[in-house]
Amino acid sequence: MARSLQELEDQIDEAIAAVPALLIKNTEGAALEALALADLRISETGIDAKGAAFVDYTPNYKKSKTKKGRYTGYVNFMDTGQMLASTATGFERIAPTERSISNGKVRIVFDGRDQLTRDKLKGNNKKRPGFLNPSASELETATESANDNMRFDLEQIFK
Repeated sequence: MARSLQELEDQIDEAIAAVPALLIKNTEGAALEALALADLRISETGIDAKGAAFVDYTPNYKKSKTKKGRYTGYVNFMDTGQMLASTATGFERIAPTERSISNGKVRIVFDGRDQLTRDKLKGNNKKRPGFLNPSASELETATESANDNMRFDLEQIFK
């Protein structure tokens, strides 16, 4: 708590200077949380962000997976474990590639850290557009967390 008007002014100046970086940090955190929640939903249910099952594997692909002893139930992007491993294990293969603020909007773009992951993301998105999109409830949860974190960060300035 500020003990003087000057101290309050200093805290406000500090908050104004800190807000862009805090917005990027907390938006990135929310995006990572939303991806992790989407990963969990996809791997456990095979349901997309709108609540529908993903388009099934082709008969030939199912046959190939069966021969390899791999899961052939609902589409869960877990054939080799590489696609969603990044979201389940701390984003080893998927990372932010762009962080920016423009016209009061924060933009965080994610892509694969390596060519194999970028190719898998591109291929999966071509076959099942938006396959990693979070659902409305996942976005709500991640947004609430980001807002809580932003509040906490600003409270630290105004202590």
